[in-house]
Amino acid sequence: MKKSILLLSFLSIVGGMYAQTNLTVSGGVRIIRPENRIVTLWYVDESPSMDNIFKEFKQQGNTCYELSLRYVNYDYNKNMQWFIEGQGYLGSLSGLALNPGLVYTGKNESKFKFQPELAASLGYSSKGIGTIENNDVYIKVNNTQFMDYTNVNVSVQNIFFGLKPGLNLGSSTGNGNEIGIRFNYLISYKMGYLNFSGTGQDGNRASDSEDMDARNVSFWVDGEKTETVPFNPDGLEIKLYYRF
Repeated sequence: MKKSILLLSFLSIVGGMYAQTNLTVSGGVRIIRPENRIVTLWYVDESPSMDNIFKEFKQQGNTCYELSLRYVNYDYNKNMQWFIEGQGYLGSLSGLALNPGLVYTGKNESKFKFQPELAASLGYSSKGIGTIENNDVYIKVNNTQFMDYTNVNVSVQNIFFGLKPGLNLGSSTGNGNEIGIRFNYLISYKMGYLNFSGTGQDGNRASDSEDMDARNVSFWVDGEKTETVPFNPDGLEIKLYYRF
C-alpha cells in the first residue's frame, strides 16, 4: 500500500507542473478469473532435514478494487495523446502497475467522447496464502534461515508485462473537465515465484524467494499439477474516471 501511495504522489507532482487540465483519477473493479478452487502447495525446504511442507487453501473471490492516477499530455491540435498511469489494487489480488500508452481523442470538439486507447503494462501482483508450519527445528529457504520453531508466511507473486487495450466513454462537464467510464482488458506474460517472510535467526525480519519452476516447489489446482502461478492478474477492468 505504501508503494501505491508513493507512486500516485509522484504522478500528482509531475502532473501539477503543467497548466493544462491533464490529470485523470479513476476507481473501479477488476474482474479476474472467477474460480473457487482448491490449491495445494508442496515445498521441500533446504534445511538438513529437508522438511516436506504442505499447505492447502481455497482460492475464493474474483474482484480487485482499483485506484489510478493518469497524466495525459493533451495537445488539442493532435488526434493522438500519450499518457502514463500509476495504478494500485487490492482484493482477491493486490499489486501495482505502471501503464504508458496512447489514447485517440480526436480534436475533443464534441461534448460526448468515444476514445479507444492502447497501453503497455508493467506490474506486480501478490496473493498471501498464509503460513507454513515448522515441523522440525527451523525452515531454510536458499541461504535464509528463519528463527527456530517459528512458522513462515508465504505469498504467491507475479511480475508481469503485457498490453491493455481500452475504451473511454465520457462527457465534457465544462472548463476542460470530463467524466466517464473506462473499460480495459489486461493480457500479460507472467513470471511467478514464491516469497517467504518471517523472523530471521538474528531476530530481524527476513525474506527469500523460490521460482515457480524450482525442483522443490509444486502446485496442484483441484488435484492437477501446474507450473504456473494459480492467481492470474489478467482480466476486465471497469472504472469511473474524472479528468480535471
